[in-house]
Amino acid sequence: MAAARRLSHARSAAVFAALAVSGTAWLEGCAGSAPARGPAPTAALSAAPPAVSHDVGPLVPAPFGTAFKDVPVALTEVLVFHQPDARRTSEDADCFRPNVVVSFLGRAATEHLLCFDHDRLSRIEAAVVLPATEAPALFAAACADWQRGTPPTALGPDACEGRQGDIALSARRTDGPDSAAATVSITLIAVSP
Repeated sequence: MAAARRLSHARSAAVFAALAVSGTAWLEGCAGSAPARGPAPTAALSAAPPAVSHDVGPLVPAPFGTAFKDVPVALTEVLVFHQPDARRTSEDADCFRPNVVVSFLGRAATEHLLCFDHDRLSRIEAAVVLPATEAPALFAAACADWQRGTPPTALGPDACEGRQGDIALSARRTDGPDSAAATVSITLIAVSP
């Protein structure tokens, strides 16, 4: 009787193993025969580049003229060295780096400074690194946008001046140390009413 019981268990195990093997083969056949549904959706998405904003607003955390103590972001002082016998000019304001990451021309700014004259926000400087292949067209489009409604200036393809609202700007494109990158630098100041 014990031998018959062992034989019955062996047959059940063999049947179970056969079912498991055939079920696995059936699932593999289903997975391998999925119908093709055309090109991958990423191919269509990568064809159109995203629109890049030329807005300088993200670089301005507070209105020009704001007192240093009233700027709503934390600031880190940037040391600027001057010649001891040189006269101080408006370009020599005390500059600070805001402790926030901002986007400019579709990239994170690599440099972003808020400069204060007599403890009032007077100038903002920023820079962004762009791929060298995209930089000329992106810079030209940004300059055209910034110069809309103002007389164009003849500064060349690597520099422009313009306005966005009550902010005057001066921008320059320079090639980087390696040929794969270019830098766009911009200076913002308030326009007198």
